Amino acid sequence: MSAPHIMIVAGETSGDLLGADLIAAMRATHPDAAFSGVGGPAMIRAGLDTLFDMSEIAVMGLGPILANLRRLFALVDLTAEHACQTRPDAVVLIDSPEFNHRVAARIKKCHPDIPVICYVAPSVWAWRRGRARKMAKHFDAVLSLFPFESHIFKALSGPPCHFVGHPIVGRFEAHVAHQDFRAKHNIPVNGSLLCVLPGSRLSEIRKLLPIFEQTVKRLDKQIEGLSLIIPVVAHTRETVRAHVADWPVAAILVEDEADKIDAFMTADAALAASGTATLELGMAGLPSVVAYKMGGIMGALLMRVLRVPSAVIVNLVLDAPIIQEFLEDRCTGDLITPAVYTLLADAAVNNEKRAQLAPLADILGKAGKTPGASAAEIIQSLMQKSGRARPTP
Repeated sequence: MSAPHIMIVAGETSGDLLGADLIAAMRATHPDAAFSGVGGPAMIRAGLDTLFDMSEIAVMGLGPILANLRRLFALVDLTAEHACQTRPDAVVLIDSPEFNHRVAARIKKCHPDIPVICYVAPSVWAWRRGRARKMAKHFDAVLSLFPFESHIFKALSGPPCHFVGHPIVGRFEAHVAHQDFRAKHNIPVNGSLLCVLPGSRLSEIRKLLPIFEQTVKRLDKQIEGLSLIIPVVAHTRETVRAHVADWPVAAILVEDEADKIDAFMTADAALAASGTATLELGMAGLPSVVAYKMGGIMGALLMRVLRVPSAVIVNLVLDAPIIQEFLEDRCTGDLITPAVYTLLADAAVNNEKRAQLAPLADILGKAGKTPGASAAEIIQSLMQKSGRARPTP
């Protein structure tokens, strides 16, 4: 039997990394496997033959999507046509649901026998639950990063959903902590250290930093020797720097990934925008308060459509309200300050939160397997069931 051909499509950096991990895992058992599709630098280095640069489909926000709609539909056509012509042994579509679900429907229409796999489950548990049932028409399986998603897809009549583990576990396992983060950044040993994370998008940063400033001003009067550290990325650094320049407590900005994780592991507490960073804080065992304010019609709509008891993924994974959250109308300095103060000033509460966060790594891991290795096993099984693959050596 000829070498397997796997088609993989990713549309953003996180998907590119997942795809590269999957390619490495597939090559471990099938060194001669061929990989085509759409990816970024990591997948290309791993051996993917990409149809076009994935940045072309990494479009976010209603305005940019509408402006590029004709091109996006053309890329859907191009991607699906590649599968229809080459007939890969399996198709793995990573995240980017607005693009990839259209590709899946097209592929199943021309070749119903090709296993099509969704890697990274869309958040049907939070909103638009009807998507799960619709996905069953076009996907043979879903590979999820969170364990609770499997039973939700089953309850919603979605495709079979398999938990493969979360890549964040490997990142933290591989991290080598700096011996003395406080000394490196001239942070007093005995003072309280608060991590402030206002988000990764400039729009949310501009909305949240004034509220976080109110909180910091209040905390500065209540806690002696308070220090602040703010992780940033290249495109947010100068915006954040300008906003915090006149805060009463000087903020240290860190951009290096290792520095960021060191900060999480060293700090006493965190105040963070709702988002993926909260999972990193949870993995570091850092007691946190989460806040978010979209505002306007969109903010009101968000609160109406949410179908989960918490907007914080850590709370959902651990099935407990461990991280206190302040959303929309409750996202004010008056309400947030007492919650952060308690984490900084009450050692018993702080230690209790750390103990509650401790199981997170075990829950998100898969007994030493990378997500790619777990995903590869499931994909191989689907290929064998469809008669489109050799047995694993």
